[in-house]
Amino acid sequence: MALVNSLKFSYHSGAIITDEEYFIGGRRRVHTADNMRPLITEEMSNELGLEAVYGGSGNIAVTNEVIDRITRSLAEKYAAYKRSGSAEKMFFTVEDVSRIALSIFQSVSKDMVNKKLKGLFGFGIDDFNRCYYMKGEEKVEIKEDKIVSKAMDFIMLKGDAMKDLNEIEGIIIGTDGTNGFTTYDFYGGMTHLYISTSLYNAVGAGSTTTSLAFGELINKLSLDKRRMGVDRVFGLVELIRITNLTALKNSEVGGYYDIIYIDGAGKSHNDRYLEITGNKSQFLKELVGAYDCGLVSKEFCFDLTDRIVFQNADFDLNEAENILFANATDPGKLDLFMRGYKA
Repeated sequence: MALVNSLKFSYHSGAIITDEEYFIGGRRRVHTADNMRPLITEEMSNELGLEAVYGGSGNIAVTNEVIDRITRSLAEKYAAYKRSGSAEKMFFTVEDVSRIALSIFQSVSKDMVNKKLKGLFGFGIDDFNRCYYMKGEEKVEIKEDKIVSKAMDFIMLKGDAMKDLNEIEGIIIGTDGTNGFTTYDFYGGMTHLYISTSLYNAVGAGSTTTSLAFGELINKLSLDKRRMGVDRVFGLVELIRITNLTALKNSEVGGYYDIIYIDGAGKSHNDRYLEITGNKSQFLKELVGAYDCGLVSKEFCFDLTDRIVFQNADFDLNEAENILFANATDPGKLDLFMRGYKA
């Protein structure tokens, strides 16, 4: 299923996080999901001053097809813009990218419904709308009540047969020179694009738990911080902490995290975009977990997070773990925590 959380840090900056856990058929757990990718290339980003990232929840195959189609469409529009200089169909803001993404998701949904109808009944959506289809030279009317009712269920995405589409949820975060850092989301079976009016977004497995935790966090912030933003280290630590909390309380959430931080104040793509994956993200997950359980101090957690992520310090897993244990309030309890025991 995957969990996708995003948190806005300031007018220009924020981050998005997802996990890699997925249940095949609702039973077999695997840690192979890759649900989050940038939508535009470095060249596009540098020319347009734009960043856009898609984080998806639901069926992996559908999510990846949606992302692939979005990136192809944006690449084609950008190439046409470079050739002709016409900005008529070009994208310049995160909202532009999000509207293109929604349109493509709707196109993917229509293709899947068409395949389902043709596989079962031999006709597609257009045939259904005109009440007949051609079988060779023969005109066949679509009028049997059971077939009409079942076809309508597929078209309206009702029932388990269209579960792969109904469960799809997408978050698009990004930054541009017009609106700063913004977030949009859409849901399977819906026709609307939603702009986030809060500091956070959460979709996928455990999103209710996440939303409650984010609500508690925001209620503790002063009015000035809610309006002007929070420190990036604080924001990143809280994003990881709340994702950890969700993973503990919900199924279908786990494995390594993929984290993308965006800062629209940067002058180039390399200054604006930072992705944290692999051993580094796993260590941050464990570091923040240890802090949340009171096994290391807040100051130590924040300082080490800043050094690893934002100060671009050389990251050596063994050295970082040694530093973590050397600063633990109780190394024995930390050892148990790191091996999966409850604190």
